[in-house]
Amino acid sequence: MDLKIEDGTLKMKRHSELTEIYIPKTVTNIDYHSFYEDENLKSIHVAKGNWYFSDIDGILYDKQHTTLLCCPNGLEKTHIPEKVTKIHERNAFAGCINLKEITVDKNNKNFTVIDGILYEHNGLKLTKLVRCPVNKTFVQIPESITEIYPHAFEGCAELEEIFIPDAIKRLEHYAFKKCTKLKTVHFPKNLNSIGDSCFQICQELEEVILPNGTQNICANAFDGCRHLRKLTIPESVRSVGYIGADSPQLKSLHCHGIQIKTKDWKEHIKDYDSVIYMIVRKDFDENIFPPLKYWVIYQMFLRNQDDENIYHYIKEHFEEIIKALIQDNQTELVQNYMKSFRRYTTAQNLDE
Repeated sequence: MDLKIEDGTLKMKRHSELTEIYIPKTVTNIDYHSFYEDENLKSIHVAKGNWYFSDIDGILYDKQHTTLLCCPNGLEKTHIPEKVTKIHERNAFAGCINLKEITVDKNNKNFTVIDGILYEHNGLKLTKLVRCPVNKTFVQIPESITEIYPHAFEGCAELEEIFIPDAIKRLEHYAFKKCTKLKTVHFPKNLNSIGDSCFQICQELEEVILPNGTQNICANAFDGCRHLRKLTIPESVRSVGYIGADSPQLKSLHCHGIQIKTKDWKEHIKDYDSVIYMIVRKDFDENIFPPLKYWVIYQMFLRNQDDENIYHYIKEHFEEIIKALIQDNQTELVQNYMKSFRRYTTAQNLDE
């Protein structure tokens, strides 16, 4: 096992064969995701002399037993004790793809389980969804929920459909990662952003229509969605990473009102993730198949003819645009460029 302690910080590489770990008393900090994807880890033990960490039934807590820090990924059942007032959002249930049952002490004042799902509450209503067991096939999240924890549904391999209430504005990173049977997501109307790897490896997801008002899509949000057929990104989106949605089944791509019929560019469909980035960011230097690139740029021009960035790019690259389109026999598009940008046509480039 490759375990290192540097200046009191535990640093560890992932080990699929690891079943238990012993944390010495010299450890004062544990790296983010130190035990992530150690799917056979069933027990974490802490030395009695450690001033910062403790364990109960093989689960990692802070010294006072008030914060649940990490539930081992190999566990199928877990129990939340009475004293727990906080659950670490990023680490507590990261990678818990085996977790089938969650229980909470009846005297705990902060957390409860309803229909098998762990929630945080304020004494009056449910406020946050913490963790869903992996054996759920359908979930309708209560309307009072305003937050979903990172990793909340990760590894829920039986989940097929989920309704997310409109009060949810952000879908956190890894929230639905490896929901391999997830086909239908009812997105909230007030969605603002989608976190890193949120729907990664949701390989049965067929349709994603993001609501108008969504502004941010982080990297790898739809990576590995192999059966994605329709993807719609509204004009409200202003920030996007390479979302990794290189799905071979994609039939319809809408981005900022531009519809790209993927069948027309089948041989170059690997480039569409870059096309999304180009449309949203107006970054025209992406390595995209030139005819596809220039077709999209013209559609961008039609939708916003006053955009100086588009005009400037076309002016600087007018000759190479026309040459590339002629070479690909894009006659109609050549005519459209020549008609719309007569000012850039000279005797010299016309001859060429």
